[in-house]
Amino acid sequence: MKFCPECGKQQEPGARFCAECGYAVGTGSGASAPRSPESGPTEDRQFAAAGAPGQPPYGQPVRPGQGYARPGQPPYGQPGQGYAQPGQPPYVQPGQPPYGQPGQGYGQPGQPPYGQPNPQQRQWQQYPGNGPRGYGQAQTPTPARRPSAFAAIPAGDYVRDGLAVLALFASLFMTWTIGIGDYDGATKAGARVDVLLITFLSIFSVGITYLWRAGVFGPTVGYRRIQDIRLLANVPYILLVLVYFVLSMVSGFEEDSQRYLGSAVTFGLTGALLAAQPRRAEIAPGDVDHARHRRWLFVMLGIAGFAAFTTFVQILQFPMRVQDYYTGAEGWMFLVLQSVAALLAVAVLALVALKIFRGSESWRFVGAALGAGSAFLSVLALMGADSIAEGYFPGAAGFSLLFWMAFGATASAPSVARTTERTAAAPADRLAALRPVLVLTLILVSALTVFIVVGLVQTLVEDYDGAAAWGVGLVLALLLAAATAAVPKLAARDARSVFVTGSVYAGAVFILSLILLALFRFSSAWRSSAPTPIDTVLSLAMLLTWVIPFVVLGVLWLDKAARAHFTSLASSGASGSGFAFDGMPARAQAPGIPTPGDLGAAQQQPFPQQVPAQPVGQPVQTLIPAQGPAPAESQEAPGGEASEDTVQHAPTADPDAALLAEAADPATALVRLQELATHPRARVAVAANPSSYPALLAWLGQLGDPAVNEALGRRQS
Repeated sequence: MKFCPECGKQQEPGARFCAECGYAVGTGSGASAPRSPESGPTEDRQFAAAGAPGQPPYGQPVRPGQGYARPGQPPYGQPGQGYAQPGQPPYVQPGQPPYGQPGQGYGQPGQPPYGQPNPQQRQWQQYPGNGPRGYGQAQTPTPARRPSAFAAIPAGDYVRDGLAVLALFASLFMTWTIGIGDYDGATKAGARVDVLLITFLSIFSVGITYLWRAGVFGPTVGYRRIQDIRLLANVPYILLVLVYFVLSMVSGFEEDSQRYLGSAVTFGLTGALLAAQPRRAEIAPGDVDHARHRRWLFVMLGIAGFAAFTTFVQILQFPMRVQDYYTGAEGWMFLVLQSVAALLAVAVLALVALKIFRGSESWRFVGAALGAGSAFLSVLALMGADSIAEGYFPGAAGFSLLFWMAFGATASAPSVARTTERTAAAPADRLAALRPVLVLTLILVSALTVFIVVGLVQTLVEDYDGAAAWGVGLVLALLLAAATAAVPKLAARDARSVFVTGSVYAGAVFILSLILLALFRFSSAWRSSAPTPIDTVLSLAMLLTWVIPFVVLGVLWLDKAARAHFTSLASSGASGSGFAFDGMPARAQAPGIPTPGDLGAAQQQPFPQQVPAQPVGQPVQTLIPAQGPAPAESQEAPGGEASEDTVQHAPTADPDAALLAEAADPATALVRLQELATHPRARVAVAANPSSYPALLAWLGQLGDPAVNEALGRRQS
């Protein structure tokens, strides 16, 4: 049994060429297995090398009678011979018989004759690098370069990472606990070993995304596993905060030993929640991870629920502390007012959380904005503004922003945004996006008005100081409430009104609230020790001054598509000045509603009098001035007979007759109709003209002219 030394295919007895690859195998009974070129002198492809041991020298025959050959080449006339230089193979296809032998054909190096199968080609394509070296070799593909760990990451992810690290790191320098009685004094978060170690764990969890993208976790770890690792790395911080809250609430029932929680808890909890959230670069497209997204909705509800629980405990503890300072009706009134204020802060979170859970994108923006605003107010509190409570004080109920920052951080999570993005308001519908802010503002302003009324009554009845401040504050609060209630109606007039009216409203809220804040902050009412709701009024005034106006402006102008929509709206002013605020020439205004500037200019300039065309061959009729009639000349009849002299007195011509006819003509161009509408006498005809376009008719209806309104009414009948 014989095998092809080139491809290893079993050969038929007596075959000279391999039927698979075309190699000349000869007719002798060679070895039964393919041999290498170094296996022996009987191989047909054994070539001599000059100077090699056991080989003939250059120019000597390799075998007797076979002629001369160059080093490494078979003798002339033998199979596989061709013209070649010393050291080069003959001019034949590798693995193919010489020209004229069976199986010969034109093909590429290392390929079988035309039409013959080549199993080695399939093998080389299947396993790159297994083919022979040289021309036609299948090269091993170069491994793809791993992309950068920072490639294709949205800018929002970097911002979220930076805020998380900043909040966690800054919390180390803030007060963690304040103890009285048997407890120690104030301690910084960085001075407590448990807080320090767990804070660093949360800080290091921010880099999990970049380690994963760099291939540290290997190909078996997917984005879902990364989300779980990130969340688990921040669970210890959340548990730490819960433990300290429980200890603080328990200490509130004791008289001599209490433990307060400082601002480090607020900032640290917010940073841990930001670090635990999945980033946009870690979220799969579509709704494949909808269940994973919804678990962050439950985290948001959990924060609102825990805020309600702690507030309820504070209200239970509050009577024990009030009795030490106030007694009788004053104590009960103060207890009720502070409890209502504490419930108001929780009610705001509960309302926003419920709306977000139901899928409202506009309310999600409000929740995130409240978190950002409370962070700003907390920074002001660190700088000495004592009108905002951002810590936890057991037994001291009141309006507090303790959980607002953490709640806003959760509401801003990309996972929560995936559950509400389908309900986002269109860029052109800013009023729908603004309504949640107006509702929340109306709630806060109404509560502010109620507290001011109570404070004013207490001041007048008990003869406290600051009655004037309470009275002026009541007027300002009523103005804020009226403006908030009027914005939806004023903003619904046209597309531009919502942007203009909303911006003016934001400025008005800021100015009125700032005056209200300064009024109570520097008045004698604030310095009085009377149990009035002055602290709650100041907290609400701070919120209305430094948060609500900027939320309104954010709804109107933060979205790039909304800004582009506003710039595309036609201006309500004149467009003939050729000047635009962006430095480019103003675009020509399409025929539309006449502007007030055009109207004034048209009323000052008289309309040109047009003479109607006369038929050919008829005498030309001229408009006779109003000074008096002119007799017509007598004419002779045809044939020379004098006809009867007739004297005709032309009536006084209406100077606007041509304009009125043109205004009533359906063939009048639309641009001309727009010009005619500026003439008081032509407006009725324009209103009745069937060619008048809707925008022009709407403008005419706003003039309040009874004759024009009657003409418009006939169109609808």
